[in-house]
Amino acid sequence: MKSFESIRDAKEFAKLYKDAKKWYCEVAIIFFDEGKTQSKLAVIASKKVGKAVARNRAKRLLRAVFSGAQTRLKCGKYILVAKAEILNTPFARVQKNLEWGLRKLECFKELP
Repeated sequence: MKSFESIRDAKEFAKLYKDAKKWYCEVAIIFFDEGKTQSKLAVIASKKVGKAVARNRAKRLLRAVFSGAQTRLKCGKYILVAKAEILNTPFARVQKNLEWGLRKLECFKELP
């Protein structure tokens, strides 16, 4: 399983928000910028999602779904921004929505 580094630099966030492909699904907004060798991930939940416990749960849900799909994903930079609806959505639907968004952004590797 390949590991994803964290995106920490504000300039990198700004560049990704401006230039990356994005997809809006029910539970999150996905930003993707394809890279050659580097794989980075950031999971964000703002105060609109709720208090600290709710935000942490939303981020855990997104990370869990992402980790299940990460072996099939292309190298690149990913930002997942949680929406408030994620807290009232069953895990299977979160998984389906996120994978659908990743497929629409063409994040999955081609099968041989």
